[in-house]
Amino acid sequence: MTKSDENRLTGRQTKALPHFAASLSIEGACKAANISKETFYNWIKEPLFKAELERLRNEIVDDAVNQLKISTTKAAETLVSLLDREDRPAIQRAAANDILSHVMKFMELKEIEVRLQTLEAAHNPGGKYEI
Repeated sequence: MTKSDENRLTGRQTKALPHFAASLSIEGACKAANISKETFYNWIKEPLFKAELERLRNEIVDDAVNQLKISTTKAAETLVSLLDREDRPAIQRAAANDILSHVMKFMELKEIEVRLQTLEAAHNPGGKYEI
């Protein structure tokens, strides 16, 4: 294997990656990718394969979070509309509690964010952080 080959995934690895990124089990992904578990465990030791798998998994999570963000307005409208269910006081009460809980949580997070920014500014006036 040449040095440039170490910087590339094989065709088999490239074809197998989506199965591992989306599968709930290694066994299921191996079966779908038509490879042995031993092959997977050898591949996962390779930094490039591991990094690409992590990138694909993060992409899946990002897509799911974006779908939730898009649905936030509809979810809020649904909760608010439940407040008008005069035929079911228990539903009204639950919706009201949910709305108040979510608003309180949001306010707490905003307060923590402001406090954190204040602490960061006091600790590092230049504003440059290296991670």
